[in-house]
Amino acid sequence: MKIGIYNLISDVGDKKLISETSDSFLKSIEEYLQEPLVNINPADIKKESILPIIMIQSGEVEEKFKRIYQQFPAPYILMAGYQYNSLPAALEIREYLKKRGEKVEILHGSTKIIAQRLKTLKQIFNTKKNCRRFQVGALGKPADWLIASGADYNAIRKKLGIRVFDIPIEEMIRHIDLIGHSDVEFDRDLSKFNFEPDVLKQSLRIYQGLKNLAQEYKFNALTVSLYDLLSFYKNTACLAFSFLNKEGIIAGSEGDVPSTVSMLVANKLTGETVFMVKPVCIDQEKNEIIFSNCIIPMNIHEELLLKNHFESGLGSTIYGKATKSPITIFKLNSNADNFYCAEGEIIEYLEATQQCEIQLKIVLEEPVNNFLEKAIANNQIIFKGHHKEKVKEFFSVIL
Repeated sequence: MKIGIYNLISDVGDKKLISETSDSFLKSIEEYLQEPLVNINPADIKKESILPIIMIQSGEVEEKFKRIYQQFPAPYILMAGYQYNSLPAALEIREYLKKRGEKVEILHGSTKIIAQRLKTLKQIFNTKKNCRRFQVGALGKPADWLIASGADYNAIRKKLGIRVFDIPIEEMIRHIDLIGHSDVEFDRDLSKFNFEPDVLKQSLRIYQGLKNLAQEYKFNALTVSLYDLLSFYKNTACLAFSFLNKEGIIAGSEGDVPSTVSMLVANKLTGETVFMVKPVCIDQEKNEIIFSNCIIPMNIHEELLLKNHFESGLGSTIYGKATKSPITIFKLNSNADNFYCAEGEIIEYLEATQQCEIQLKIVLEEPVNNFLEKAIANNQIIFKGHHKEKVKEFFSVIL
């Protein structure tokens, strides 16, 4: 996606001088962006992937704006410099748009701050555009305990543009069975582990089969209940999902479509590796939550080890000590019309034997009672960094 500039300049005054001042201002922004800003006309927006910015170069352009603004998509992003009454004109235009119920933002300030904001806006609008081509495969049925997590595929398509497809579990089995034991080589990251070779090879067959299925159907994400795999292979997709999520093919467990869609959106919006967890317990006095799961991407952990799946004692899953870091918790509901989002920090890695292999103690920046009241259903999505404002902005555009 390019960042396009449409210039509005008054017919009164020294146009050449105003333009030269504006060009110098934009060049300084380009230096921080490390990419060019391209001049555009409204017609260009339909031909290319462009984030349009309306540059208010001077005052006395308000009437010009009224004549052309409907050729641009909402929300409207105005940029105002420091000279030639640019900011007063932008403020007048913003009020005009707000009275008409339009969303509008003014970019004004240092070129560094504007460049940072443009990067964020580009990521938000690029994700919005790309969502229209994202596809999710739901393999088999959701886990029996997800009684509140059934997804409305039509609502997800309408709100986000993401399409979800039900795929028979037999199709997953076919793809896995096409991978022979002799076709699987140990990943170099696994060869160091002293673990049952046959179990590992079966886990890698599952990984390659799921990867091939995703590529054949052009899925950006997929979800399957691990217990379907236990029935057929006496193995789980824990290891497979760790590899897939590390590689950017979003993989959610339990057949949980809302969580998998949440993972896909969060990954594309922030560029961070995402993973699914369950809340285990909450400590109101310390404002902490312990989360656990058996499927975390390999690049989240350090000191990696392999274990059998916690509940079944079968298969293989990766676990290890997660690095202390800021994180964001996020979850969309089943209709994609509401979400929960909070920020916190991983402060400790735990090894309680009565829980899944991976347990993270997280301190929240907001009261943990908010999580109890507002968290959506069972599974939650975690990714590194503080991204709450970006998530909120994305959905302010989408919803």
